[in-house]
Amino acid sequence: MTRSEAIRQVLENLRVIDQTANPDADDALAVGKRLDQARSFLTEKGLCWWDAESIPDSVAGPFADIVAERSCNIFGKTYAAPNALKEIAAIKSSEAREAVSAQYF
Repeated sequence: MTRSEAIRQVLENLRVIDQTANPDADDALAVGKRLDQARSFLTEKGLCWWDAESIPDSVAGPFADIVAERSCNIFGKTYAAPNALKEIAAIKSSEAREAVSAQYF
C-alpha cells in the first residue's frame, strides 16, 4: 500500500469518502500529516520497518486504524482502534529472525 492509498483508506474508515469518491486535497493533507506522525511514533517504538511508500499489507489495516483514530477529531468523528498497536507489535514479533546457535560445553 502506498502513502496515498493509506490516506484514502483512513478517509474511508472515517466515512468521509466512499470507495468511489476522490479525497479532497485539504482532507488528504490533514490525514497525511497525522499519518507521518503515526509512522514516526511507530518508528520510535521500534514497530515500523517499512518505507513510507510501501506499507506491507499485513500492517495496512491496523496502521490505517491508528491514523484514523488520530485524525477523527478533524472531521468531528469518533474512531477507536484499541488493538491496532498490539496487532502491529504481533506482526513485528513474528518477522523472520536469524537463528542463534547454542554452544554446549
